[in-house]
Amino acid sequence: MTHFGKKILSAFVEVTAEKPVTTPEVMETRSNTYAATAGTVAAGSEKFTQYFDQLFKDANLPGPDYFEFSKMTEAMMGITDERARYSAAFAGLSVQGLDKQKLLNTAAQYIQVIETDADNFSNTVDAALKEKVQTKQQEIADNTKRIQMLTKEISELQNKITVLQNEVKENEEKIESSTGGYKAASENIRQKILSDIEKIKQFIT
Repeated sequence: MTHFGKKILSAFVEVTAEKPVTTPEVMETRSNTYAATAGTVAAGSEKFTQYFDQLFKDANLPGPDYFEFSKMTEAMMGITDERARYSAAFAGLSVQGLDKQKLLNTAAQYIQVIETDADNFSNTVDAALKEKVQTKQQEIADNTKRIQMLTKEISELQNKITVLQNEVKENEEKIESSTGGYKAASENIRQKILSDIEKIKQFIT
């Protein structure tokens, strides 16, 4: 078993002589490890093979059962005839007390181990999806909505700026026109007064 498999499964369960025991602390660690395992799918199936191998080891009952039988049939892959391989493996374990009924019963127990583990894994995946996917999707939606609101506000501000620029231009033209009119009128009146002054000096003695 590689370091990866040992690290995962030693945290998953506490094993007694009878069956795997889970505690709240173990379940929490197990849940965290499930999430980590779920993220390694792309790395290949070897890690998962190791994972389930250790899972079965932790669930293994005392004495020969389906787990030992499965390992023995794997070790006998050199025997190409499947019936002969199964018969040879069973014969080797039957001398240790394994019978057909126990073999079938324990095989069913390992199926239950897988199903229980799959349920826990599924729950962890759901939690990971909620945390890593759904929460992020909601954040995206919120930010998208905010962008839309800001875009609308920017458009409104741009329109307001355009209106203000037009008002500024209009007011500047009005002020410039008024200034020019004032200067012209002021100069006309000034010249008239100067002219009157000269006429007064000339005509009035």
